[in-house]
Amino acid sequence: MKPLVPILLATTLLPLSPPAWADLKVRLPYVEFGELEFEHNGLVTFGPKGSANDRAGSFTHSVGYGVTPWLKIELEAETATAPGRSATWNAVTLENTFQLTETGKYIFDAGLFLEYSRATGKGADSIAFGPILSREQQGPFGLATLHTLNVLVSREVGPNASRTSGLQFAWQSIARLHPLFAPGFEYYGRIDDVARAGTYNQQQHFVGPVITGTQSFSPYGKLKYQVGYLFGTTTATPKSAIRWKLEYEIHF
Repeated sequence: MKPLVPILLATTLLPLSPPAWADLKVRLPYVEFGELEFEHNGLVTFGPKGSANDRAGSFTHSVGYGVTPWLKIELEAETATAPGRSATWNAVTLENTFQLTETGKYIFDAGLFLEYSRATGKGADSIAFGPILSREQQGPFGLATLHTLNVLVSREVGPNASRTSGLQFAWQSIARLHPLFAPGFEYYGRIDDVARAGTYNQQQHFVGPVITGTQSFSPYGKLKYQVGYLFGTTTATPKSAIRWKLEYEIHF
């Protein structure tokens, strides 16, 4: 039994709030003890010409380490660009991934994600947490597929904090055709205030294809990539977006 009960009790008692689209990514519940990773995530949205969503971007840069067989800690810097403006540094975030189950032992591989984000400007700090679930399956002709779900609840904290609770969903399903080419699809959803969720069309939802892959440079680590093109399915969502992820991992 991992020492998570105090963490779970503490986080469930904290107020929660809606995060912005700092990035779009699906987090996995797995921790590699002794693994150092460097990660970059990018997101650019598109909308009507001249709108706030047209070519707005957010970019995160992080370094993480598997400090135990069940805990990975990451330090992340968040930057963003508005249309026609230079990049701004918005926050520094401490992320924690707890692996709760042994890989492959149960029907789902389960983890817990917990983060604290410190605003660098006049914005509010925030916390976010929630479960991470993955399931690997063997399909027809021995084709392996991986399905992952994230459900995160968040809330701003501090003097500038709002009093609303937000909810984000992320889903990804990929087919592992080849280490360098594993295509699939993904979905991201956001409700800014769960107490006033509104209609589906008032919420933000993205869906679209994704390509992932891994190149091994053993014993010098491995490079992972993801590229996805997403379509907004509601009027409250940007018309479309492109996202990418680059990650280098090496054991020490």
